[in-house]
Amino acid sequence: MKTIAVVGGHGQVGKGNVRELTNHGYFVVLMGRNLKKMEVFAQEFLPILEQSEVDLNKFVIPEKLADLDMVIVCLDQTDTQFVEQCQKLGIDYLDISANSDFLKKVNLLPIPEKSKRVIGLGLAPGVTNLAAAAYTKKEPSAQMIVIDVLLGIGDRHGEAAVRWTFEQLNRTYIHPKWAQPIENFVYSRKTDFGPPFGKRRSANFGFADQHLLFSADPSRNYVTFLGLDQNWLTALLRTIKKVGLERLFKNPRVIKSPVWFMKRGLVGDRSFVVKVSNGQVKDLEKIVLFGEEEAKMTAEIAVFVANKILIETLPNGHYHLTELTTMSEILSQLPRLSATE
Repeated sequence: MKTIAVVGGHGQVGKGNVRELTNHGYFVVLMGRNLKKMEVFAQEFLPILEQSEVDLNKFVIPEKLADLDMVIVCLDQTDTQFVEQCQKLGIDYLDISANSDFLKKVNLLPIPEKSKRVIGLGLAPGVTNLAAAAYTKKEPSAQMIVIDVLLGIGDRHGEAAVRWTFEQLNRTYIHPKWAQPIENFVYSRKTDFGPPFGKRRSANFGFADQHLLFSADPSRNYVTFLGLDQNWLTALLRTIKKVGLERLFKNPRVIKSPVWFMKRGLVGDRSFVVKVSNGQVKDLEKIVLFGEEEAKMTAEIAVFVANKILIETLPNGHYHLTELTTMSEILSQLPRLSATE
């Protein structure tokens, strides 16, 4: 039986990973900083799951990683110390991070010779990359690829994911095609996501998908926009940027309010939509994917890739999701994700 550690296994996405992995018969170890939360979650399983207290901001002693076949990381990191540690020990490494700065660093690491490393497992990057790859296959001459992501705020979003999203209001990113830093949520567009959402506003956002896509295909221009199913909230965030109030979200007390609100899914839809097009109003070749419960879908993708790596004979090395599967295969494997006309 293969042993897989889920780092951040007591978070929203981590719990989904743990449940999926145990259903597939893997021996799962919970890893994270909050031993109390892990102990509570571990009680849901028989036998009770093993727990290991680790902090990826510090060096993890090798004994904690002994006998592991794979780790799936479900939390944000700022440096690649743990990635490199797994690589040296020959442990397969999967990461669901959407942090472009971190993923750029991982991309630059030496290619693993004793293990497999996969990044970009989730919605954006992840599903968006697969949809963009499918679009460019249909439209090989397309130069501008626009990725619109619509999130339903009625979904139960994890605390870390919500906090990270709002923190981006005070951060910039370097787009692969332009040298100067760009602020998030400054440039907006209206796009038709199809029923039941129709037209919604979205704004530029530094998701890592555009960076990973460009690194694999620098001949095209990839840009990503983020919108929310509640237009009033998208408009509010853009207004906050316009009048310079985004600095308030540097205060941990202020950011607690949107985190509390988004975690509970009090209003809005539980769905999400990914649209890939040339950015024009009419694009007959556009791809639109519709899904529900983003955190669960992210877990399902991670476990799908874990199965592929552990069961199939794949060479050791560094992989993006688009190198392991296709949009068509993911659609056939994930019932909560579908393509719409």
